[in-house]
Amino acid sequence: MPGKMTNTDDAKNKVDSSTSVPSELETLRHIVFGEAQADIDERIAQLETSMQNSFERAESAVNQHVQDLTNAMQKGIEMLTEKVNSVDQHHEDKTSELQSYADKLSSELEMSDAAGKQDSDELHNRVDKEVAQLTEKYDARFAEALERLDQVTKELSSTKTDRKTLAKLLATMAVNLETDED
Repeated sequence: MPGKMTNTDDAKNKVDSSTSVPSELETLRHIVFGEAQADIDERIAQLETSMQNSFERAESAVNQHVQDLTNAMQKGIEMLTEKVNSVDQHHEDKTSELQSYADKLSSELEMSDAAGKQDSDELHNRVDKEVAQLTEKYDARFAEALERLDQVTKELSSTKTDRKTLAKLLATMAVNLETDED
């Protein structure tokens, strides 16, 4: 019975076809989709290469950008460090200048104080000498006036002049004493 298949033939065909099916299916696929599959595989390979190149370019650009940022930050840090050092040096210079000015003022003040003390001592000594001289002159004049007064008193008592003459004489001596003291 060649036109009819029996169950055993059918099962046998199924077993044969199941082992031959994958290869037939693959062959059929290759025939139907083979060219399209090859195009898709080639397209995927091109996309993969393109994507790989794009990733490498992006990575290179990112690395360059990071390097540029690092360099810019380093330059900024160096500039700020230089500026801080410059300001620090300027501050130290000003501090040194102020310290030397303070030292100079202190020295001048000490010299002025010493000169003032010396001038004060000299003035005090001069005043003491003048006071001593004036006291000495005053004491001498006072003693002289007392002596004259004694002498006049003795003369008056010996000559027995009247009281009016004595009063005039004493008034004249008082006036003379006042003018001598000035």
